[in-house]
Formats: sequence, C-alpha cells, structure tokens
Amino acid sequence: METRDLLLDGNAIGGLLNELFGSDLTAAPCVCGSCGAREEMARLDVYVHAPGVVVRCCNCGAVMIRIVRGPTRTWIDLSGTARLELG
Repeated sequence: METRDLLLDGNAIGGLLNELFGSDLTAAPCVCGSCGAREEMARLDVYVHAPGVVVRCCNCGAVMIRIVRGPTRTWIDLSGTARLELG
C-alpha cells in the first residue's frame, strides 16, 4: 500500500477533535508553522494508520499536529502549528 493510499482529509478526525476540544474544529483555521499557509482543519492531510494521528500541511507536507491516545491519557503535539483558531 502506498502512503497516498492512506491519506485522508481533516474531516476524518472531526469526531476525535470534538471529543478532545469540545467543539467542531473541522472549519477552524490553522496556520502551518513551517510555510505559514492558513487552511481549515478539514483541508489538512491526515494519516490515522500510524501509532497515532498525524496531521500534515496540505501545502508543504510539514507535520502540524500529532495525537496519540493511551488507555488513560491523550498526548497532543501542536508544535508544527503556528496558530489554531478556536471560535
């Protein structure tokens, strides 16, 4: 299976984001920390077949968000995201 075959869009993690942040973030604007592109979460590239969820910029491919869930806690890494606008 090719990497592109595993590619989903940000809508694929809408339920997870709602669970974690308490609101629908699929329309929330995100700014890539690498290239500065501003896109809605729904337009970002998502991979869910890793040991967690990896969200990449759809413009430059940089990793913007990592989410890993364990039995008792969840780790969220937003270090590749310059800004996530919650509204």
